[in-house]
Amino acid sequence: MPLSKRQKRRLLEISKMIESSVVVKDDMEEIQLEYAAEIDGLVDSIKFKDVIPPSSSKNSTDMAQYEDTGQADSTNQEKSTNKTQEEAKIETPEIQQGPPPPEWAKKLWKAIAKKCHPDRLSFQELTAIQIARRQVWFLEAKSLFEKRSWPRLLHIGVQVGEYVEEISHRDQLGWLSKEYNRVSKGIDSIQTSLAWQWGTNWENTELRVNILTTVLKHKSVQVPSKEQLIELLMKFELD
Repeated sequence: MPLSKRQKRRLLEISKMIESSVVVKDDMEEIQLEYAAEIDGLVDSIKFKDVIPPSSSKNSTDMAQYEDTGQADSTNQEKSTNKTQEEAKIETPEIQQGPPPPEWAKKLWKAIAKKCHPDRLSFQELTAIQIARRQVWFLEAKSLFEKRSWPRLLHIGVQVGEYVEEISHRDQLGWLSKEYNRVSKGIDSIQTSLAWQWGTNWENTELRVNILTTVLKHKSVQVPSKEQLIELLMKFELD
C-alpha cells in the first residue's frame, strides 16, 4: 500500500532528527578529542616534570582503553572518475555472503545513487552544501548496502525524497526510531566520558584533580600532591 503524505512526513521528520543528531555527535566527538588532548598534555607535563604544561597536544589519549568515548568509525572517502552523465553507470554493490538483498533495497539504492552520484550532481539545482552532503551519502549508501544496514539506508533514502512502498509505515518508523536512539546513546556516551567531564567542568577544580589523578594512575605515572595538581591546573588555565 502506497505511503500517504502524512506518513511520508512522519518518516521525514524522524529522519531529520537522526541527521541533526549525527551532526551534533560528530561535533561533540571533535570537541571530546580536544579535551582528551588537554589531559594528555598535562599528564606529559607531570611525567616529564615540565614547569609549564602545554595547553594542547595532538597526541590522542588512551582513555578509550578504560571508557567508551563514543568515537564513531569514519566513512572512507573515494574519488569519482571523470565520466559524463551518460557514461556514468550505477551498479548495484555486490554482497559476497548471505542471501541476496531484498528487491526493495536494490531499488532504493539505485534511486539514491541517481540523486547522489558525483557525476549527476552537477546536473541538479543544488547548493554547494547539498552537493557535498550527497557525495557523502552516496559513499555511505554503497557501504550500507554491502553491510545490509537497511535502517540507515532507509534513512538516506528519506533524506533525498525516495520512499519505500514495500515496507509498512509502522515498520519503517520503528527502524528509524531505533536508529535515532542509537545515535542518541552515542551522544550520551560522550557526555559521560572522562574527557567530556574534564572539558565541561573547567571551574570544578576538585573534579578535575580527581580526573587527572585517575588518568595518571591508569598510565602508571606518579601522582603529585593535591596542592601541586591544583597549582598545575591554575597555570594551565592561564596559558
